[in-house]
Amino acid sequence: PSLRFCGSSLVSPQLQGPPDAALHSGLLSQYDGDSHSWMENYFVLLGDFTLQWFESEEALRKGCEPAGSTALSGYLLLSSPSEYAESLGRLCQGLAGDSPFADPPGEFLVFLFHPFRRHFCFCADSEGSRRIWRAALGDGIRYRSTELQRRDSPQAEAFLEAVRFYRQERGRYGAADLLLGPEPEILGNVLMEDLLPMLRSRVLPSIGGAERRRRQLWLQFLREVYGLVLGEISSQFEGLQKEKEKLQVELEKKIRPDLDQMLTLKDQIAGKLQAVVQGPAESCCAWGVEPHLAGVLEELVRPVSAGVEALRSLFAQRVDEMIGLARSSPVAVLRKELLALGRTAWQPQVMLPCYEEADVYRESLRGLEERFGFRGVTSLVLDAQNLMQQLMQNATHTFQQLSRQHLGRPPARRQLAHGLGKVKERVLKKFDHDSGSLRNRFAQEWLVRIFLPFLLKHLESSCK
Repeated sequence: PSLRFCGSSLVSPQLQGPPDAALHSGLLSQYDGDSHSWMENYFVLLGDFTLQWFESEEALRKGCEPAGSTALSGYLLLSSPSEYAESLGRLCQGLAGDSPFADPPGEFLVFLFHPFRRHFCFCADSEGSRRIWRAALGDGIRYRSTELQRRDSPQAEAFLEAVRFYRQERGRYGAADLLLGPEPEILGNVLMEDLLPMLRSRVLPSIGGAERRRRQLWLQFLREVYGLVLGEISSQFEGLQKEKEKLQVELEKKIRPDLDQMLTLKDQIAGKLQAVVQGPAESCCAWGVEPHLAGVLEELVRPVSAGVEALRSLFAQRVDEMIGLARSSPVAVLRKELLALGRTAWQPQVMLPCYEEADVYRESLRGLEERFGFRGVTSLVLDAQNLMQQLMQNATHTFQQLSRQHLGRPPARRQLAHGLGKVKERVLKKFDHDSGSLRNRFAQEWLVRIFLPFLLKHLESSCK
């Protein structure tokens, strides 16, 4: 469902990309693991959500090369030392030790955690600054981590399905949080999942020294291994991309003559498989899934509904401000405000109160990991936030399109304000309809993602 108008009809656009300009910049203290000290750097979050840092703002203005940079895909944004210690403990298997970020210059900390890439700890100079940076970094993580899911193409779907099947063949179900990032990173995540138990058993015991030193060497070792893995995968994937069109043409030539026969055979096999699987599947659902279905559905609907309601209020508030301007400001000012309204979906600090509603999932669904083996809560949170951003972008675009009809030949100010009010009512009515449909689809899809791995695992012995 979409809110966009094209004449009198609706179209369904993809989510537009972020602005080309830098999204946020400013000073942050950063912990340097080599010198074990805090250093103040000037950070810039680019329009493609790459985070760069410079020695100073002056170095940026002079055109100096950045002191470092990182893409934000696959990172987890954490707000407290305890959250970071918990993630670190899971990765290091008991080597957590004391905090690696000693004597921070303040209390307004932000952590970026990735199991196989460099960790970051930042300290802002105020709570307001930390909140803005959290919003900007969270937007970057979401956008870079879900680029494949948002691509919505047969090729992307086929790739994600291939990764799921690869893991299912090894008895691993529910790949959700491994499927974050571009294709090479996803493949790297899956390969590191295969390597990690072996590395822990063979390498970790051989690392000597104090606990803190062992942990530091272990994390450094994982980064080196991941760098080698990702480099090799990226090289081979790039080569495959160059061959893809040729391979696709050859594949189509092979498939096309026998397509009808293949589809008929597929249906026959599917029918036979269904006859075998249906009984055990229904039995497993009856005792293992159905008793929990209503409760999980309620937990899925509540946060995304709260986020959508916050989104609706935010949109209505911004439009009301614009209608107020229509009673006293020139049309040129209104056109400028209309353009600003269209950028709302890409203003992280403005959207943050809506996005924060989805963070509730991290606590409310915590029990699903132990009961059903569900480890996809990060993907769930990001998916809910993507839904909110798409709704806001659609609503603001629709309001822009319909409002231009009134601004093209402006009537009296009172009539203009009345006309914009009518547009607002029309957009909100469509927003309510479409957001309801999207929430229902969101909940249904995530019910399948939560329970299907559990079902497949229990059917494996008899139905694999």
